[in-house]
Amino acid sequence: MSEVFWIDRDGMSANNSVSHKLRKLILETGATDQLEEGMRVALKINTSEEGYEYGLRPIFIRVVAEEVQKVSVKSTIICDGVKIIDYRRKGHSGNAFQNTARGKGYSDTTLSGNFVINGGFSGDEANSYTVKAADSLLGGVEVGTAICRTDALMVLSHVTLHPLFGMSGALLNGGFECLIGKERVRILDGINPYTFSDAPPKNEQLERFQRRALEGVLGVREAMEGKLFYINYLWDVTSEPEYYPYSNLPIAPNLGFLASRDPVALDAATYSLLREFSPDSDPVDHHTGVDFSRVLNQAADLGLGTLAYVIKRSS
Repeated sequence: MSEVFWIDRDGMSANNSVSHKLRKLILETGATDQLEEGMRVALKINTSEEGYEYGLRPIFIRVVAEEVQKVSVKSTIICDGVKIIDYRRKGHSGNAFQNTARGKGYSDTTLSGNFVINGGFSGDEANSYTVKAADSLLGGVEVGTAICRTDALMVLSHVTLHPLFGMSGALLNGGFECLIGKERVRILDGINPYTFSDAPPKNEQLERFQRRALEGVLGVREAMEGKLFYINYLWDVTSEPEYYPYSNLPIAPNLGFLASRDPVALDAATYSLLREFSPDSDPVDHHTGVDFSRVLNQAADLGLGTLAYVIKRSS
């Protein structure tokens, strides 16, 4: 049974702010216990597209970067990948990505680390890793160099819903989103991720994408040799992922922050909380039509983690 730590938003005050809560989460979970002085540590985050109004504030990332640097001493690497479809017709260059990110307040200074593109400035710099699954659909994946050439990885996920995967959390951000652009396009296999501008994919296409995206987690785990930690931010949870050019109002109240070394248990606990506190009995199914329970079961079957978890809650 895996442990999932939950720091809720109760008792917010000047002496118990978001920053205090996140530092407490890092301490109570032992998030930095695997780290040593001199290690290169990457934080995989989600940056949002222009028009998306609910991205995480830089301080949500900065606190974790500062706590990591206290142990590693080296400046923390903070990264995200270039958008795989040029919705705004700006080009896929590193300049376009960085300009959008800066416009959202993400910079070396605000994040307290080196903010870089996951796949290098070109977006396509990677190392290949085998997917160790007997019936793998991919065989292997290309993990961005900003991640695979570091010693440890923390996956910091702004939880949203996702039209193809159901929920964007530890499993999607810690696998598919750690890969370079052309690899993500290969996994999509012709599916348009902007479902509002195209006919929705058929169920068999969705299930194929979900399986292939989960295999990405196996590839990233191989690259990092198990030195992984995951935090899910249940803050401004919208029905649209951050790569969309718009966002509707959040679908649930801000519930705080969850963390675990087990991405399956973490996403399962996150999904459970969303169902408990959302006006809809199953907000994922209501907004996306995706059976996220099926995704979680498949992740467990692939050996990515366990569905058996215990939540340790504090404020």
